Formats: sequence, C-alpha cells, structure tokens
Amino acid sequence: MELKEWNLKVPWGNIALLSRGNTSGEPVLLVHGRLDSAATFLPLLKLIPAKYYCVLVDLPGNGKSDPFPKGMVLSRFIGVPIIDLVVQHLGWEKFTYIGHSLGSEQGMFYASIYPKRVKKAVYLDPGPSLEYCNAVNYKRFFKSYQNFYDNYHKYDSEREYTKEQAMRSVLNARAINEEEAEIVLSRCLVETGPNLYRLSWDRRYKITPGFNSLPQQFYIDLFSQHRTPSLFICASVMTDLYYQQSNLSVKLMSHMSEENKNVNVIWVEGGHDVHLTNPERFINELLMFLDNDFVISKL
Repeated sequence: MELKEWNLKVPWGNIALLSRGNTSGEPVLLVHGRLDSAATFLPLLKLIPAKYYCVLVDLPGNGKSDPFPKGMVLSRFIGVPIIDLVVQHLGWEKFTYIGHSLGSEQGMFYASIYPKRVKKAVYLDPGPSLEYCNAVNYKRFFKSYQNFYDNYHKYDSEREYTKEQAMRSVLNARAINEEEAEIVLSRCLVETGPNLYRLSWDRRYKITPGFNSLPQQFYIDLFSQHRTPSLFICASVMTDLYYQQSNLSVKLMSHMSEENKNVNVIWVEGGHDVHLTNPERFINELLMFLDNDFVISKL
C-alpha cells in the first residue's frame, strides 16, 4: 500500500499527515482517538478503494505530530481547530469524515460548526468518548484541572522504554495482539538511545476535561441539529459499559436515527479497536455508506 507522508507547519511545530488514493478522488479525512495515531487506520485503509482520497491525521502529541506547548490543559474540544487547519490546508470544500472514539466526538463538534463542509460522517465506536465529553458537575470539572496542576511533573515527564516494554505497555492497555501493537507503535516510538525509546503520546490526553454541567440534551440537540448523513459503527464488547439506555451515545443515536433517515447504526462483534483488529467485519456496510449519494431533506 503506497502512502504519502508530509507535515503541515503550525505555530507550535508540525502536524503529521498521511494520504493514500487518487488526489482528485472523493476526499475522506480520518481522525484517530485518544493516545493513538493515524496508524490505527492502516488495516482499514487497505480495504478502502483508491478512488477515495484518504488523508489521515496525527493529532498534536500523538504519532509524529508535535505536542501543544507545555503548561496548558487540553480540553476535549482541542481537536476541532486542528481538523479545521488540516481542511483549510487541503483546500477541501466538502469531505467525508471518519473518526474513532475521541476522533468521533471531535467530528461531531466539527460537523455542528461547519455543517456545509461535512458531506457525510462515520463514527467508529463513539460511546466511550461521548460518555466523558461532559463533566456532570462542577466538582468533577474542577478536579480535572486540580489533578493536572497537582501532578504537573507526571504529565510533563517522558518515560523511557525498551522495545519490549513499550510493546507490553500497549498490549496491557488495549485488547490487541502483537502484530496490531506493532502497527500502533509504528508511529509512536521515538528512539532515545540503544534499544531505548519514549512514546510520543502526550499524557495530557488522559485528562481532557469536558464542558461543565451541561445536560445530555444539549449534546443531543447540538449534534443532531444538521441532517448530516451519519453511520455509527459500535463495538459489541463495549455494550454493557457505554451503550445502555442511560448513556448519551444511545440517546443520541436513537434521536438521530429517528429524526434522520440518513443516519444508521450498526453493531459489530469486537472491541473498541475493531477497526484495527477486524475491519473486514463492517467494511461492506462502510463502503455502501461511502458510495451512497444521499438526498438530504431540508425539512
């Protein structure tokens, strides 16, 4: 699979980009989740026809992109201006958005702000991220900031690993095998010495406080206000934790699919990283969605 790689210059450094496909083809932007990189989409990318021009982003402090300046807390909204910078750089007026986890959440915010740019959207297992996008009360909201500044040295430090230790760390954190862990690490290992590495992931993403004390209905109204054709692909293993009737994800998907015939929800056997481990399980539905020329009602 032939990939092009380049950097977008920004005030604090570089945003790393990958692309595949015909540059004059249908544009598709893929945005990964928390503490990940563009590499997470590589198995899926192999199954997407080259008629689509796919561009993959390493969010700042992930993969090969430079982190944001030290000293600041990263909010959950932080990816939206990054998406905007990339879209402006590419000169796209309309495109299809594919996001995983936090990347899904960022895509929902972006589509709410720039509805005319997002032609259609695919949200890969958004439930876990949506569950944490809102601080349910001020105490929880404040605690995120207190945690960061009370433990600033921890979030600012860079631990060194051997390759084997880094591999074990990824395997312990995610339900993937060694081959898949190699893919994950392919853009995240930074060599610091003989068989010594650091992980490029910015630890501040472990906090990312949401907005303070907004009701679930706020997000339902915000994310469903525009009739963007959307495909939700949800992992069955996550059902008990993030897809119950009380969860924002279920309420949002139910409302959007009831109000908009161009919104579909499918369930796939697998875990949160099913797009990495088993993309073949949903590729037919995904390609059917990408190929569909939706008629959008103005009602």
